[in-house]
Amino acid sequence: MSSPPPEPEDRQNPRTRRHRLWFDTDVELRAARISDKHRTFPHTGSRPVRGSAPTSPLSAQLQINPESRNTMGNRIDGGELVARTLRQFGVEYAFGLHGGHLNSLLMGFRRNDITVIDTRHEAVAVNAADGYSRASGELGVAFATASAGFTNSLAGVGVAFADRIPLLVLTSSPPLRDAEMNEAQGILAQAAIAAPMTKWSHQVTTVEEIPRLVGLAIRKAFSDGGGPVLLDFPIDVLFTSIDEDTVVTGGGNRLAYPPAPSPAALHDALDLLHAAERPAIIAGQGALHTDGKLARFAETSGIPVFSEMGAHGVLPSDHPRYGFGALALGIAPYTELGAPDVVLLIGARTGVYTDARKGRIIPAAAKLIHVDPDSGEIGRILPTEVGITADVNETLSAFLADGRPWEPRTAWTEGVVQLIRYPRPYADNPVDLDGRIHPYHAMRELLRLLPERSHLIADGSDTTHWLDEVMHDGTLASGLGYGGYLVHMGIGFGLAIGRRVADPDSRPILLTGDGSFGFHSAEVDTMVRHKLPIITIVFNNAVWGSSIWGQQLYYGEEGVIASRLLDTDYDQVATGFGAHGERVKTLDELAGALERALRFNGPSVINVNVANVVDSFAAQVLDWTDDPDTTVVPYYTNIPKRK
Repeated sequence: MSSPPPEPEDRQNPRTRRHRLWFDTDVELRAARISDKHRTFPHTGSRPVRGSAPTSPLSAQLQINPESRNTMGNRIDGGELVARTLRQFGVEYAFGLHGGHLNSLLMGFRRNDITVIDTRHEAVAVNAADGYSRASGELGVAFATASAGFTNSLAGVGVAFADRIPLLVLTSSPPLRDAEMNEAQGILAQAAIAAPMTKWSHQVTTVEEIPRLVGLAIRKAFSDGGGPVLLDFPIDVLFTSIDEDTVVTGGGNRLAYPPAPSPAALHDALDLLHAAERPAIIAGQGALHTDGKLARFAETSGIPVFSEMGAHGVLPSDHPRYGFGALALGIAPYTELGAPDVVLLIGARTGVYTDARKGRIIPAAAKLIHVDPDSGEIGRILPTEVGITADVNETLSAFLADGRPWEPRTAWTEGVVQLIRYPRPYADNPVDLDGRIHPYHAMRELLRLLPERSHLIADGSDTTHWLDEVMHDGTLASGLGYGGYLVHMGIGFGLAIGRRVADPDSRPILLTGDGSFGFHSAEVDTMVRHKLPIITIVFNNAVWGSSIWGQQLYYGEEGVIASRLLDTDYDQVATGFGAHGERVKTLDELAGALERALRFNGPSVINVNVANVVDSFAAQVLDWTDDPDTTVVPYYTNIPKRK
């Protein structure tokens, strides 16, 4: 079988190539085609080019290795079928925690060169698969054993569901025969429990159908913007061996092309952007893997770009069209620049990160162009002038193909991207506050010290607020985390692990508060065992920062309940696991500690003493009013009292 011609360069990027997998099944050609610029597939020789779906027998499609069969003859068990099907879809890593139910699956992973990254908690395993997907644009795969393993994993599944991250979560359960027997690790209807927080959740009951159902799960994970899917495999389905000739392959391993924008929608959107006086682009996580298209469109059109929280890196930090976080747009109406009149929302949704209810980021008078692969998100909250149900990359390619010249808007563009650099009220505050470092000065110094193009993962609440104050002072390549739409603290360890696995040449920086560090500190052990040189920096103020602010602002000091922590030696926790640990007590010590961590050939934890200081975000968290007809609601928009 001869291979088809390679695709144009703009179609060969990690975010889009999953839609066009083509697998060579000729044995002689396979040996010569085991690598490409993205990945090496030892079993399949696959590469991301177009071609016909394979029509050879199952043994060729799944690359059956006779030495790995569990029984004599042409027989194969369920765990092996799962692993080989995943390998055919290009999966190289799986994150999880061992359980006896999964042994057949784990053996399948080993025989098919799928590397297992085992964590200390199933939620972190799913977070790591999530981080892998966010960093690479590819499918993340996690596994968890029955019952407690499954329930532990749900915290990670919920984050991925809210943030639309394509994951496949594999779980197991007791034998089908033992349904309603109150069997060990049974009772829970796992697929049913997971259904509300997944795009698709299904229990596999027939070994022969495994390749078809795994393929279907992967297709659903990438559909309509992406999200997690879950397959539950009863232990007998994983361990039972069947004749390979009875296996049902289903739709094969070639995924559909992503949807392109309609010509009419494209025309209307470009007309609005050309006519705008003060256009702006807000890009979300769906625009993190555009292979430079977003940057080229910003340069061609002259339109400034702002990122949704957790999507820092849609443009390089030093790009002249990049205005950093979208919250800066809320300042524009109070300056001579004025508010944006047209907003292109791409790879992002309306909601908390666009302050949709209050209209401080996307003004009510602005015309909204919304690009999203899920048509249900368009018009969900705000009126939309032009809605485009399409893939982000396909839409940007179409925008770039338009030949009309753009009128310069130099004053608007150059002015609005500088709004993030407004003077901070803390800049003149003392560095030392009662023997602890002011968090503003600690964060600003850290951003200046980090190596250029660092990948930062932010975890916590108070800590991420201080990061937003100084993000523009650094030269970061990306900034992920922030708890996502669930504002879920504790996900940083998993995201950092996944980030490093997706990019082995990177040195991720996990920035976390002391509260978030405590959720999964045992994952330092995971980093040590798997030789993941992640640097964790703990901002330690011995309180749950955002919690204590809200209590104090709403109730005064008597409202401070369950929000204080101990001044713990988190650096010593790290050394106990075999990592490098240091405590930083003064600002002058930070540079040396970071330098030693960067030199250390392994994971490090730097425990930084910071003061408990209320930042400017607290005023937004609690919008206090003395109006007797209004109920003040912390964290949300106040609610008028009913008459």
